[in-house]
Amino acid sequence: MINKMILKNRTEHDIPEKIPQKGSWKRKTGWLILIGTVILGAVIGALSGRYADASLMKQLDIVFLTNFRMRADNGALSVFSASFAANFIFLLTVFLSGLSLWGEIPVVFVPFIKGYGYGLTMGYAYSAFGLSGILYNLLMVLPGAFVFAFVISAAVRESFTHSMGLLSMFRKSAVSGDPIVSIRRYMLSMIWLLFLSAVSSAVDMLCSLMFSWLFDF
Repeated sequence: MINKMILKNRTEHDIPEKIPQKGSWKRKTGWLILIGTVILGAVIGALSGRYADASLMKQLDIVFLTNFRMRADNGALSVFSASFAANFIFLLTVFLSGLSLWGEIPVVFVPFIKGYGYGLTMGYAYSAFGLSGILYNLLMVLPGAFVFAFVISAAVRESFTHSMGLLSMFRKSAVSGDPIVSIRRYMLSMIWLLFLSAVSSAVDMLCSLMFSWLFDF
C-alpha cells in the first residue's frame, strides 16, 4: 500500500532512478533488506537493553521513546506527541539526506538505529519486569513499531533514490529530466510518509488507551 501511494507521485520527468521499477526482484529485495535492517537493529537493541538502567532509558527517550513508564502513566495525547516527535526526528534526517549528494551513505543506517531503539525498550522491559515486560512489548510497543518500520523503510528508499539521482546528475554534463519536478515529487512522497508516521503514532496512542491500565510498573 505504501509502495502504491508513493509511486503515484512519480512522473516521467523525474531524475533517473537507480532502483528498478515496481515488481522487479531487486525492488522486492531492497524492501526485505530495509525491513531486515530494522529487525536486526531491534535484536541487537534487545540484547543491549538487558544491561541498561532506568536513567539511560530516560535520557534516550526523546529519540527512541524508551521511557515505557510514560506510555503507561501519561495521557493519550502525551503518548501521541512523544511518539510523533521521536518518529519525526528520523524522518527529518532521512528527508535531508535525500537532498544531499552524499545522503545515500548515512541514510542506510537509519533503519538500524530506529530498530535499535525499539529493541532497547523491549529488552529493558523484559529484563526489568519479566513476563509483564513481554506483555507490555506485545501490546504497547510492537503495534506502532510494526507500522513505522514500513514507513521508515519507504522513506529511506525514497531518500536513497533521490540522493543517487542527484549524484548522477552532478557527474553528467547534461541533465536528463527536470530536477524541480523530481524534488517536488520527493517532497510529496515525504509528506505522505509523514502522514503515515502520524498513523503510527495514533496506533501507539490507541494501544496506550486500551492497555495501559494493565501495567503498574
